[in-house]
Amino acid sequence: MSSVSEDLRTVNIHDRDFQKVSVDSRIYCVPVDEPEEERLEAQHDLITRFCGDRLFFPRIDNPRKVLECGYGRGDWAVAVAEEFEDCEVTGIDIYPTLIADQPDNLFLYGYNLNDRLNDPEVFQRNAYDLIHSRFVAPGLKTNRWTSYIRDMKSLLKPNGWVQMSEYYLNFQSESGRLSDQSALTRWWTAYSRAMEHYSNRNPRVATSLQRYLTDGGFRDVGGWMFHFPVGGWDPAAIGRENIQMFAELLDSLALWQLTERLGWTAAQVQVLTNAARAELQDVSLKLYVPVYIAWGRRSSRA
Repeated sequence: MSSVSEDLRTVNIHDRDFQKVSVDSRIYCVPVDEPEEERLEAQHDLITRFCGDRLFFPRIDNPRKVLECGYGRGDWAVAVAEEFEDCEVTGIDIYPTLIADQPDNLFLYGYNLNDRLNDPEVFQRNAYDLIHSRFVAPGLKTNRWTSYIRDMKSLLKPNGWVQMSEYYLNFQSESGRLSDQSALTRWWTAYSRAMEHYSNRNPRVATSLQRYLTDGGFRDVGGWMFHFPVGGWDPAAIGRENIQMFAELLDSLALWQLTERLGWTAAQVQVLTNAARAELQDVSLKLYVPVYIAWGRRSSRA
């Protein structure tokens, strides 16, 4: 855990603001500026609505202690803190953004998830009813996932739950009309190559969440994969609203990875993301992004 003032320092790269410590240490190389903050807020709103306004899926009637790993803008942590006023909610994130009107029962810390979750100033072992981890794959090293699962398990109280969510950002088409030469497919090919081969990240980890929990000794492991719609073809409003959210995500995730890892120019990245953004508008493609949610329970024996 480092000082908040140090964690909030930024550096401008290709007209986007990045967290300096993350870029210097190659931790989480995604912008932390206002467009990304707005995208994170929209993402939380859209995911929550799509899930029927459920903040978590395991049945936990009266949580007393909750931890969120990677709290982003804090929307999920704030929602839990407000719904369960007697629950102590802790959020950790590599970029510990400040939250206006922060609930009194919410506590936030700057923390690198690649480090062991064992700082006694932040965590308590055998203490949490629920640990929530969502969309942390861009910042978590490939060889960290096994110990990350183990760390979360050690923090849970007996019968406590963990819930994890990740994108599989290989855009799919309900109509089957998204070709291998499409901009969205080329975006995924370039992004996944940069992440996997040059950044020690697993861009496909979403598909393995349940296996990680099972291998980590969790009980009652469950989950589901849902098709998160993108585009006006979706009869609900979510797909239409997702166009802008995913358009921003294409830029945020790719800019640093493709310029620094693959040697592209910022202009080349912009050409690709602009073409991909245009495809998000194509109703005939009937686009969706697979989202995987998995959960598991720690054994009743500590």
